[in-house]
Amino acid sequence: MTAGSSRGGKRGWGRSWVLLALVAWCCAVVVFALLASVDIGITVVLLALGPLVAGLVQTHRQHRRVMVRLDRQAVQLDEQIERLRRIARIGPGVAEDMAAVRSELQKLSGDVLSRAEVDALVRKASADVINRTRKGVAVDLLVTFRQIEALQNLYALSDVDRPMPQTRGWAASPDLLLLLASIVERQEPALIVECGSGASTLWLAMVLRRFEIKGRVVALEHQESYVETSLAMVERHELGAYVDIRHAPLEPVELGGETYQWYARSAWDDLAGIELLFVDGPPADTGRHSRYPAFPLLVDHLHSDAVVVLDDMIRVDEQEVLARWLEARPDYEAEQVRLEKNAALVRRRERTS
Repeated sequence: MTAGSSRGGKRGWGRSWVLLALVAWCCAVVVFALLASVDIGITVVLLALGPLVAGLVQTHRQHRRVMVRLDRQAVQLDEQIERLRRIARIGPGVAEDMAAVRSELQKLSGDVLSRAEVDALVRKASADVINRTRKGVAVDLLVTFRQIEALQNLYALSDVDRPMPQTRGWAASPDLLLLLASIVERQEPALIVECGSGASTLWLAMVLRRFEIKGRVVALEHQESYVETSLAMVERHELGAYVDIRHAPLEPVELGGETYQWYARSAWDDLAGIELLFVDGPPADTGRHSRYPAFPLLVDHLHSDAVVVLDDMIRVDEQEVLARWLEARPDYEAEQVRLEKNAALVRRRERTS
């Protein structure tokens, strides 16, 4: 049925409804006149009011339809406003750039400029803003494309047959997960320790199972609710034989005269021969250099060929943590890896003869 025929049908139904209401009114007036022995003049007046009553009812119906349309348009307007806000967030520096242009024009306001000069200045500044915005969007698209590539390779490397938890944001990005999976495939670690738990815990265990590596992942998690969530994911994917998620509340630990909040010693003190240490916690909001204790506390628990992976090297805090690690232990060296959030691989230096 076309839109025109649909609208015609609705108008026809509306006219039929008005006619039906008018007939019902007339019947009601006649019945009332017969039962109440009403004078013929009053009956005629009441019958004459029928079209007016029917018209008022029809007007009310039309008013309701108009209000419904207005409500729908209001919802659509809200959606358009939200889209515009998302578009505005694509170039977060545009407002600052335009403010800089305005400031520059104000500085030049004391000079005598021709209209052509002003137009040229504005065109140049606008072109610069547009070019920078385009470059920013292009970089975002390239990063997203790289993450999709990494995720596809990750699925190819693992034996995935059920939905996996989301990545990026607070969770590890696909390129980092692919790096971890490659290390596991290549080194076949018997013991993997992870500071934190989540999607990475699942992917590491999937690689262990996929390549039949006799190893396990021990995840230290300070939030009990996260422990339950991670355990549920592990059970859903039948990875219990490869994963040990330990509730490790944060407790004060003093190192070098400074106090940090780190995982309870009782949760990790029994671990020995760690071949892969993935440092992705505690969260930054627990304090400055929150991930610093991982290396000084666990370095004596590491295997001689261990690899330590420090995530979020895009942040200054993690960069400073790495510098402190290497300063305290010059027998270790670091390799920077360019990823979405960057990472560092820390290994013991090879001994020279």
